[in-house]
Amino acid sequence: MAQYVPLRKPLHQRPESSHVSGTKRTEWGLPLIRNQLTISSWLALGGCLQCLLFLVGGRIAFVPAFLLIFYRIVDAALMTKGLKSNPALNDVIFNKFAVHYPDSEGKFGGKPANKDIVVFHIGARNNHPLGMFAPGFKELGDYFDNMAKDIEKRSEEYGLMGITSYTAANETATNNEIMTVMFFENFEGLQKFAHDPLHREAWNWWNRKVNSLKHISIWHEVFRCPAGNWEGIYVNSHPRGLAATTVPLTLEKDNEELGVKAGEKAHYYPIVDARKGLLKTSAGRMSATGSDAKEHEKYNDDPYENYGRLNAV
Repeated sequence: MAQYVPLRKPLHQRPESSHVSGTKRTEWGLPLIRNQLTISSWLALGGCLQCLLFLVGGRIAFVPAFLLIFYRIVDAALMTKGLKSNPALNDVIFNKFAVHYPDSEGKFGGKPANKDIVVFHIGARNNHPLGMFAPGFKELGDYFDNMAKDIEKRSEEYGLMGITSYTAANETATNNEIMTVMFFENFEGLQKFAHDPLHREAWNWWNRKVNSLKHISIWHEVFRCPAGNWEGIYVNSHPRGLAATTVPLTLEKDNEELGVKAGEKAHYYPIVDARKGLLKTSAGRMSATGSDAKEHEKYNDDPYENYGRLNAV
């Protein structure tokens, strides 16, 4: 069977999901705040603040705004010319890579889409004119954050592989919908999470308050994906979605290539090189199709053949 090349080495400690690690960054919460007002409202607020500063400090009040714009322009120019590192590229994998999970020996072989997965979408939208200050919205967010932190700590108990969050970009001018995607190894783990006391506490709170929370929309969706019937493909991307998941393994034999010794627990990323073999095409990555991944050969155009790197980091 095919052996795929992993592009991420396993870790001895489970990495935090992108959802939880994001809450610890200095930027966390800024998109939510920015999403509360329209662009015109933010510009009007900025204009009012500038007027107040002018009344207090005179013409010197114009200096901070011009300095900030000058700094932003210079900063962008330096990054464009390669004279300064671009923080937006941190953790980007410059390659075409796919999702493929290791076997019990920590080897990346076998058919693509080699395990069952369960995908859980959960989302909320606030339709109140007060936005984030609407009744119940903070409580809803607190309940969810507590549940996310708890399931992270008990990930193996639930079979949780990872969590990624998104904000809708084009539905409304403000208060766009928030969606979180959780990936589980099996449906039983998701059901266990659904009936956990912490989730039940949030559930009871909502049931008590539902008549007064008509301005808040909540929803979830569940997808049970059998082996061979899913795929994940990425180019020049941060690990997102399935690529940001991990699975825990304790090997019986040493894996010198990945630096894991027998008896040690390690958390494996499912990130593998997808430039060659069955992982080149969508049909090939979904092994249930029986494809040999040669669908694209008729185009005689493969920009990824010699692109990227071929080693684990």
